[in-house]
Amino acid sequence: MILILVVTGVAALLRFGGWLDPAPVAAEPVAVVSGDDTGDGQATTTFDGAMVRRRAAIGIHPAKGADRATITGQMNAMAAGEKLGPLEPATFAVFSSTMLEFLVPEMTFVAPEGVSVESAEAMMRDHQPSDIAFYLVQPVLVHDVTFAVIPKAGVTPAAVAAAEDREGILTDVLGKYRTTVQRSGVTVRYFGALLSDVSIGSVRASMGRAAGVPAEQVQVSANSPLAGVELDGGVDLTDNEATHHHR
Repeated sequence: MILILVVTGVAALLRFGGWLDPAPVAAEPVAVVSGDDTGDGQATTTFDGAMVRRRAAIGIHPAKGADRATITGQMNAMAAGEKLGPLEPATFAVFSSTMLEFLVPEMTFVAPEGVSVESAEAMMRDHQPSDIAFYLVQPVLVHDVTFAVIPKAGVTPAAVAAAEDREGILTDVLGKYRTTVQRSGVTVRYFGALLSDVSIGSVRASMGRAAGVPAEQVQVSANSPLAGVELDGGVDLTDNEATHHHR
């Protein structure tokens, strides 16, 4: 039996941006530092607003013996066919702790902003590949940020990137990220589960060490120019009228 859990939600439109020379204005924390990424709940962060995006995420349990690369190709083909835009792979950590008590997905895809949970669920309902035994769709919050640093005189951007890789802190904290060596500095793009202030501080410290500058000089910028999610008052992503489907 295939069970599908759908939690409705609405996403805002997004236009991706990037860090270009000169460096963007640094984002400043607005509250106390916290570090709870390893807990069962959502990480607490003061790096919110445009840095935090509301998205529709699809969690998948593959059928026995299914090939994950094949499933990834099928998912991208489905999204292209439905004109939803490219799906971004993520970890199960983007989902709520309540949902993870029910299921920890083996594969996770996050739809672009502007794609509603209903649209993502309709795509899965209408085109679910046989390689997928179970799926669920839920609104999630993700961090979409870029860390940027300009090294001190005498340190090249390439040397900064190499030092970051050797130390391994970015991999430990971020998991998946993209480093870009630019003319005057280094950027690290991260998209995924919310990071606590302590985790963000660890990334800034690592990049600062590699660049020979204080951590405070490592800037954290939103990748979207549009308003995001303010977390001061808490955010409830679960619709009280969420539906469950069996087939």
